[in-house]
Amino acid sequence: VAVLGRLWLEGGKRRTSASVVLGSGALAAVTCGVFAIASLLTLVLWSFAGNWRFPDALPTSLTPEIWMRHWVEVGGPAVNTLVLGALSTAGALVLVLLCLENEARSGQRTGIGTVWLLYLPLLVPQIAFMFGLQVWLVRLGADGALLAVVWAHLVFVLPYVFLSLADPYRALDRRYERSSAALGVGPLGTFFRVKLPILLKPILVSAALGFAVSVAQYLPTLFAGSGRIATLTTEAITLSSGADRRVLGVFGVLQAAMPTVTYLVALLIPMLIYRNRRGLA
Repeated sequence: VAVLGRLWLEGGKRRTSASVVLGSGALAAVTCGVFAIASLLTLVLWSFAGNWRFPDALPTSLTPEIWMRHWVEVGGPAVNTLVLGALSTAGALVLVLLCLENEARSGQRTGIGTVWLLYLPLLVPQIAFMFGLQVWLVRLGADGALLAVVWAHLVFVLPYVFLSLADPYRALDRRYERSSAALGVGPLGTFFRVKLPILLKPILVSAALGFAVSVAQYLPTLFAGSGRIATLTTEAITLSSGADRRVLGVFGVLQAAMPTVTYLVALLIPMLIYRNRRGLA
């Protein structure tokens, strides 16, 4: 105890009760991350597993047969997932950028009522209002259409994109805008040639977050699409009810790979474009 106490005193580090809470939170986050990565690795292992009998810790063989056999089946849901994610994320980015640019030009921030309305779909359980949404789409004759599913995804993608992009956009130094105006560039030119390049990294990260949210949508896809538009998520949940775990592994790996690749692209593009500008990369 004396040795440890001396080391603690000589180290000079100050600790408070908040340090214990923060340390516990960090440990919990790392633990969750480890379990998440282990789950993904297990999905990968299942997708290549041959015979895997209880109580063997590992499969007796690894083979790409399941991937080769079900590759055609995976193609359609994968394309639908990619298209829905791209369209809903693009729509959310356009709406959020227009909203934030309007804030910057008018000098008035979005009202608290509008913010609550924007975040309401994240607070209310999806099943509580998705059935009403489907009834409304049926009356309009739009159920089962691709754009209807995109709109249903947009309801949930938009709040996350706004939440992740609002603070970086509002924190942008207004002197860049004034310098651009002093050089004779109009508001539209300043928006495209100054603001968007500076905010490229947070915009791409917000887009990656929105895409990940779209990929994860199950009930909106099922209700708005009337079960006619299959995605990796809808197929994975269907297969989880008792189908072959190896096939489920294939769909699960692809479902996890799409957002992962999107996040990597969002981080790598600014690093490559602004490799000589540390503050922007």
